Formats: sequence, C-alpha cells, structure tokens
Amino acid sequence: MRKYLSIVIPRYKETEEEIFPLLSSINGQAGIDFSDIEVIIANDGKETIPLNKDFLSLFHFDIKQITCKVNRGCGPARQAGFDIAKGDYLMCCDADDILHSVGVLGALLKEAAQNSPDMITSPWLEEVADPEGHCYYITHENDNTWMHGKLYRRYFLIQNEIRFPDFLRIQEDSYFNGLAASFAEKKSYVPVTSYVWKYNPDSTTRKNGGIYAYESIPDFIRSCSMVHKIIEKKNPEQMEYKILQFTLYHFFRFHQPSMTDDKHKEYLAKGELSFVENIKPFWHYWQNAEIHKIAEIYNQERTRNFSNYIENETIWEWIKRLGLQS
Repeated sequence: MRKYLSIVIPRYKETEEEIFPLLSSINGQAGIDFSDIEVIIANDGKETIPLNKDFLSLFHFDIKQITCKVNRGCGPARQAGFDIAKGDYLMCCDADDILHSVGVLGALLKEAAQNSPDMITSPWLEEVADPEGHCYYITHENDNTWMHGKLYRRYFLIQNEIRFPDFLRIQEDSYFNGLAASFAEKKSYVPVTSYVWKYNPDSTTRKNGGIYAYESIPDFIRSCSMVHKIIEKKNPEQMEYKILQFTLYHFFRFHQPSMTDDKHKEYLAKGELSFVENIKPFWHYWQNAEIHKIAEIYNQERTRNFSNYIENETIWEWIKRLGLQS
C-alpha cells in the first residue's frame, strides 16, 4: 500500500523506554492522516532484539521492523529502511531523539504536497548539557551535515543513485546530504523547528567529552572528497564553488581557538594533512578561480564560522604553509 511519508529509525540497542519518546512524538502529531505514514525500525545487527509487538501496538501508525544481518552503523541501517520504504518522501529519526512539537509533520507534509521539492530542510535543536548537567539548546538552520529535520523525495534519490554506502560508519550524513543538496533541483525550507537532537553523553558524537568532533575531521574530509568526485562527473559546473567553499570553511575551522589549543594540536595536524591529501585532485579549481569569487566566499565563511575571532595567518599564508602553493 502506497504511503506519503516513510520515517526510518535506525536502532541498535535502544530499549522500549528509550525509543518511546520518539514514537510518542510521532503519535501525537496533529492534522495528519496516520494512514499516510509508515515507520520503519531498522534493527542494526542480529544481536539487536526486535521490539515487542504489544509495545508497538500502542501507536496509531503502521510500524515495520527489519533486522540487518550485520551491525554496520546508522548509514547502512537507514539504507535498508529506504530500500523497502513505500513513502513518496523519506525522513530519518534517531531512536533516542524526538520531534519538536505536534505540528512538525503537518508543516513538512504540507510543503511536500504543495511544491513537491526534492529536498525539504527545517531548523532543529541540539540539546547540550553544561558541566553541572543543566541542558540548553542550540538552533541549527540550513545545515547539510545532519539528517535531522529533513525530508527527501524518494524518487529523486533513486533517480540520482543517492544512497548510504556500506563502507561509511561515520560521517555518512555528510556524504548523503552533500549529494542530495548538490543534485536537488528544487529545495524548500520550512521555518518550523522540527526536531530535537537529545543529549546522550554515551553517544558516539558526545562520549569522552565530545572528542569525536576533533577525531572525525579526517573522516569528514574524506567523505566530502567522495562527494566531490561524484559531483565532478555529474555536475562539474558546481565544482568551483564547492572547492572554494570547502577550502575556506576548513581555513576558518582550523583557526578556531578550540582547534589551536595545545590539547587539540594533534587533531589539527591530522586534519590539515587529510585536507591536503584530499584537496589536491581538485586544487586547480582554486588556482583558476577569480579573486573576487574567492573574496565573496571568504566573507561568507568568515561571517558564518569566524566572526568573533582574528586569524593568526592569512589564507594565502595557510595555503603556502600546507604546500599547496609556492
């Protein structure tokens, strides 16, 4: 039976108690026909015991469970869900997060019905805890990294062969969204806060004091490089902007005070090395770019990522230090 929206939830070992808030936040959505919605829970690996059917019967929408043969991470689990989805649109939620309010799906589905975009994005909240355990929230808008608060037209993904690769265990979101955002001919932004990324100190991205943000930089760069190779083949006209933006984003990221702190210098060195290795095949786009285009993107990225700081070296000094230009 055809559905309008498929919500795919990768699950590893989240209990009924842990996944209940998410399913409840879907169940509480107002102004939608639940017969148009299916939820697919992708149990990531044979050791992940499926949820009890009596528990799932508490909710007013169709719920399917599938079990991946091998634990390979969120990306392949999401893809397994996408592969059996019947919805015109696809959405991902993590098992320990929630939808922000009762009007989220109504707003997103209204935009889908009226304009049929390839990709819909919306603002979402990141829950953060301070050292005393008090939570506060950071708003994210127009990001192309996380899956949160986004809908994708299923046929668009199929047409453009956009899939989660089996071999990416981390930074799979960056890869998927990098392709989706680049190939989508029609994108919509719905200004409704849609999703809450709940604080979990034991999650991959937050354990050990959030060191993942630094350790994963080379993986992020490699993931983006994979995207660049595909875009270069299919949409080469986008490449100059992609490489200028990618370079300047990392220039400002690597000059953030947190990156230049002594305790993170090892990660900075590995990040810069990965940047050089992965940018070389595309460096001619930078070398051939007109200076006014570099300046325009420089100002955009500085405002977005570095507005409260002062560089300790210029972009040209940085490029020379990395050995990319004599």
